[in-house]
Amino acid sequence: MASTDITLKLDYEDRISFAHSPLSAFFFTLISLGFTWICWNFIQNEPTVRMFFVAFSLLFVLVGILGILWRMELDIDLARRSVLVRRGMWPLPKTRTSQLDDADGIWLTMKYRSSGSKSKRRIPWWFVSLKFPGEKRGTSMFTTSSEVDAYQKWEYYARRLQLDAVDATAAEPQRKHWQDLDDNLAVRSNESASRLHRVPSPPAGSKIELLWDRGRKEILLPAPGFNGGLVFLSLFGGAFVALGGSFLLARLGIFDVSIEGSELSQIIIPPIFILAGLGIIWLGIWGSYTALVVGVENGDLFIQNRAFGKRFGRKSIPHTDIESVSVGGDIRSRNRSGGGIKIGGVTVGSKRYRGRDNEVVVRSDKKILRFGSALTEAERTWLADACYFVAIRGQLP
Repeated sequence: MASTDITLKLDYEDRISFAHSPLSAFFFTLISLGFTWICWNFIQNEPTVRMFFVAFSLLFVLVGILGILWRMELDIDLARRSVLVRRGMWPLPKTRTSQLDDADGIWLTMKYRSSGSKSKRRIPWWFVSLKFPGEKRGTSMFTTSSEVDAYQKWEYYARRLQLDAVDATAAEPQRKHWQDLDDNLAVRSNESASRLHRVPSPPAGSKIELLWDRGRKEILLPAPGFNGGLVFLSLFGGAFVALGGSFLLARLGIFDVSIEGSELSQIIIPPIFILAGLGIIWLGIWGSYTALVVGVENGDLFIQNRAFGKRFGRKSIPHTDIESVSVGGDIRSRNRSGGGIKIGGVTVGSKRYRGRDNEVVVRSDKKILRFGSALTEAERTWLADACYFVAIRGQLP
């Protein structure tokens, strides 16, 4: 069973059914036929060119028709524990029947796809698949660009089908029994009890600080501070300020420069350039001096940005919901593609990351927190242990 994007059709108590929808192929065929008609009727003077474009368009029509005739169905009978897969071209698709208990499990995988934007940015997509032994990919049951939705569906189908859940987004596939999927770290604390006894303070020489806020202990991760990124954004914003200021001074007669344009544009444009430049500079300063606070409040592990005494961007997970705490966690953090280059806390341009294994990943069914990418390996390990302690005890060490 090859990996094919199919959609849910039925979800009954004793039956789940998926099928490939030919609707998109139908519209693709109509558009291709329309383009063929245009080429045939509007390219009259050049027969050779006309036939070339018509033939080229008919190729797309053929692809669309093949998409309409393609059949890919997955029908799961939970009462009989059987799986029927129908795959191939209508009217003679191939049918295969298997026993559900012979399946290797419900697999969660991830790969990058193009975002379709002009920047050609590649973004991660997650796939939940039913896989049998010997298959490379299995049959995709759910596809999404949301990591949280993917984990929820992965666990949902593993429980519904009573099969092992295999997380293949890590360096090595991690297998869980379907009955253990809802267990949080507090339930499984005996698995890694040694993590609770590691040093309660950051590694020697670390810039991580321990704070007390309203009697509550918190961890403060260092801000990037003054760096090359801040210099770059300051120069970039300064160019806008200089250009706008020059226009303004010329408008006031301080510079003997002739400026073309309407009276209104000469009044509006200089302040816009100046404000835009100052905004870019402030954005760089704000990002360069934004630290991250990690703490626990009312049993929730939270992360929150802090800059110039202000806090913002709070995200939290109840400690009883935390199912895993890891460093680097999955393939997304080790081979991220198409993201921005972070300069002074601000994302600029795009970059393909390779060999990255530098985030603390805290995951529950409903939310995933990622942070600490600027820390050293020793600091990330300590921070992951601290978050693990929160998951077990409900407080920081």
